[in-house]
Amino acid sequence: INRELQTTSGPHASNRSTRHIEIKLPDGVTYQPGDHLCVVPVNRPELVSRALARFGLDEDTYIRVDVDGGRRSPFPNGSTFSVKRLAEVYGEIQAVASRKDIAMLARHTRCPHTRDTLTSWAAAASSGEDLFRDEILLKRRSVLDILEMFPACEFPFNLYLEMIPFISPRYYSISSAPTHHTGHCSITVGVVDGPARSGQGDYKGVCSTYLARSEPGDLIQAVIAEPVADFRHPDDPSVPVIMVGPGTGLAPFRGFIQERRHRRNQGETLGEAHLFFGCRHPKQDFIYEEELKQADAEGLITLHTAFSRKTKRKVYVQHKLQQAEQMIWPLIDAGAHIYVCGDGASMEPDVKRTIMKMHQDHTGSSLAQSEAWLDGLTDAGRYVLDVWAG
Repeated sequence: INRELQTTSGPHASNRSTRHIEIKLPDGVTYQPGDHLCVVPVNRPELVSRALARFGLDEDTYIRVDVDGGRRSPFPNGSTFSVKRLAEVYGEIQAVASRKDIAMLARHTRCPHTRDTLTSWAAAASSGEDLFRDEILLKRRSVLDILEMFPACEFPFNLYLEMIPFISPRYYSISSAPTHHTGHCSITVGVVDGPARSGQGDYKGVCSTYLARSEPGDLIQAVIAEPVADFRHPDDPSVPVIMVGPGTGLAPFRGFIQERRHRRNQGETLGEAHLFFGCRHPKQDFIYEEELKQADAEGLITLHTAFSRKTKRKVYVQHKLQQAEQMIWPLIDAGAHIYVCGDGASMEPDVKRTIMKMHQDHTGSSLAQSEAWLDGLTDAGRYVLDVWAG
């Protein structure tokens, strides 16, 4: 199953995409709520075609991979591959070029203009000027972008393969519980797709695009991976839980909710649970809306929603936490576990400050004392993060 979760038509149609993808697991493979699915992506056909065209290669061309000088390689020495397959699975074609990469490109051109431009881009910052930052980092230009800009650069394909980093797996929080659909798991994928900062066409996320284009019956390479932090629902279901997950940060909590429903159906007593979910607009990107409202109606959670584009005043999950302080603080004081999933650059620090402010308000502690208190919750496994940089 691969379906869109955001509104696609009408006055509130979204220009973004979030996919719900269900995957059948191999026999004997299982997981726990809070685990990740580690997916190995394949570069999209358009990107592969760009790379092969720049080097004048036909996709039916085969080459032998010989590794020397102690270099690492994902392929056996002397193995033969089609250049198309290499471009699909070998490297991060969209990875941002480094100064070293650009200097190498400059050494492989006889065109004075191209060589001078590339040399200036590769130079270290001087007198407050840093062309590498301005032209490469901020515009997120890849080696392929630069090669397309400068056709006079005579760069061989074998050096290009040595230059680009190996393609890396992407981690997605599993958004289901194994008790909900035995032998299957789901992930919730925010699709990265928008104008490239370089000004050269669109930028599409490698793995999110690969998954968004997958169809029933397709095979993907993936493994179940435990989270670095102990991101698990408490073993004792009576322990209160506070879950903060805007956007696709909701994913592991959907699994927690399914697990809570299963445990209650088994006769176990559930503690109080609060879910703080945020998105832009309730009629645009309120993913899993019906499921969350049903869980609230069943008493599995108390749902708190924050909509940042519904009114002129932007409302985020930390604001809803603050508004719910009289409900939330007694639970924290009584031993609740707090889980935060999503943006680690701005959302999680704002949530952390809000919780520390609660502690200061109710205990009269200083900022330093509240920081030490929250560090203690982290050490005790009561403040647990599954976050990523935006």
